[in-house]
Amino acid sequence: MKDELAARLEAMRRQIGARWVVGFENFDGGHPFIEVAEGPVYRLTAYERGKRLFTKETTELDEILYWAMYEVTWNMAYGYAVEHPVEDEEQRFTAFRRQEELLGTLNPAWVERARAARPTH
Repeated sequence: MKDELAARLEAMRRQIGARWVVGFENFDGGHPFIEVAEGPVYRLTAYERGKRLFTKETTELDEILYWAMYEVTWNMAYGYAVEHPVEDEEQRFTAFRRQEELLGTLNPAWVERARAARPTH
């Protein structure tokens, strides 16, 4: 299961031209990583200075792919927003649009998921 997940993540990374993808090792510093347990059970977790920031758990491959690529695309989108400011618009809204473009490239259904979780103002 881990090998299949790693291959899918790498293919998605290449598809959108990301410099990194969520991996399977804990580097601390708030960087998310994936754990795969028997079942399979997938966990997305991040630690900062040894303290757990969050853990999300699922048995669905699509769900862990979405969570992982959400992290990657948000990083890419915010970098884009900083480099391409839009006059009279908060950077986060530029980033939201860019992230939706990137997620839509990977899976069109993911755009609505991301949109539904965002603030409207």
